[in-house]
Amino acid sequence: MHGVPADLPIQRFVGDALFQVRIGMDGVHFAFGRAGIICASGLWELYDSDGNVIDREQEHSDRECYRIHVILNADVTSCSIDAPRSFSLIFSTGHRLTIYDDMPQYETCTVSFEGGPEVII
Repeated sequence: MHGVPADLPIQRFVGDALFQVRIGMDGVHFAFGRAGIICASGLWELYDSDGNVIDREQEHSDRECYRIHVILNADVTSCSIDAPRSFSLIFSTGHRLTIYDDMPQYETCTVSFEGGPEVII
């Protein structure tokens, strides 16, 4: 699928906590306690409560460290969709994780909801 669909059911993540962050060759996997897993293989950015980017997608060889640990065990308090460009999850810490569809020719994200469906963006 090209673009973030306006009806992507990301509200399922609201009230759930980020349980794990897995770093793989195919991207970063954000695993939530009950809602599911978001695998970002394209551009993602993590903003602090002041709107500053504190972490983002980049090549492993160019990275000194990840800073996404700050949202571990934090509850998702709200979400938003900017179709077809991106979707965001806002955490109880004030951080915002935004996942972008920045490569129309490639899959940039997979959202696997517990119990279905799986949405490939």
